[in-house]
Amino acid sequence: MRSSMGRISALARLIILDGLRRHALIGLVLFALAGTTGGLLFFDFIPRDIGRATNDFLFSLTWLTGFIFLLFHGVQVMAWDTERGSLHTFLARPISRTEYGLALYGGLAVLLLALNVILGGLGWGILNFIRGSVDAASYFQHLSLPFFLLAAAGLFWIQMMILAVILLFSSAVRGSFPVLLLTLCYYFICTGLPVVRESFKQKGSAGSGQFVDSLCKWLTTIFPDFSWLDFKTLAASSDAIPLPAQLVLPFIQATLYIVVVLWLACAIYKRRDLQ
Repeated sequence: MRSSMGRISALARLIILDGLRRHALIGLVLFALAGTTGGLLFFDFIPRDIGRATNDFLFSLTWLTGFIFLLFHGVQVMAWDTERGSLHTFLARPISRTEYGLALYGGLAVLLLALNVILGGLGWGILNFIRGSVDAASYFQHLSLPFFLLAAAGLFWIQMMILAVILLFSSAVRGSFPVLLLTLCYYFICTGLPVVRESFKQKGSAGSGQFVDSLCKWLTTIFPDFSWLDFKTLAASSDAIPLPAQLVLPFIQATLYIVVVLWLACAIYKRRDLQ
């Protein structure tokens, strides 16, 4: 077990160093800085509740930056070893396909965590700067570090779920472009199912409406509702605080989902024909 973890961590370090060598983090951080600078120019036009608007903007920018990382770095890294034939070299060493898949996921997860920590620290500093620059009683009434960290953790867990799905697609499909398309389809289905379900709820029709609602509910086991982990409104608002179970249960469900998807990806890697 110890040697297996050593092989996984060694390959994960190679993936981390490769990501740093390609300047993936530096480029995305600069992109986020440019977006933040551009967004701050428009905050003077917000008459009230600058805190919530700034908080939503910063978390949306962090999400967009992480999503770009997943699509244009994570997908490429997972397909790169197969396309250039280096996967055969890895597996010729004393490393199993399961270890390879876990190392691939672990290395990219560390890079993703570093990106979120950098952008999260930047966002928290900007929120405090803006709060100190305006009348807090009128424009920026609430700012909570624990809920800010909770929202950042929820965002990171969503990205980890998508990263696990990318690994699953990469284990089953050859080529980065098909994996990219499948990931986009997966994301659009996950975000569209709650809208469809809510639409049928509002209609309140029996028969087919109840069937579609039940179908959408069962489909969430495959295409989860990411809004369950969206807590960004709690960081800079006076909304009612959810119950502890409502805060913890989504993280438990997301973690179980990641474990199941990783198990499926490793199982496919074991049976995959690399030729």
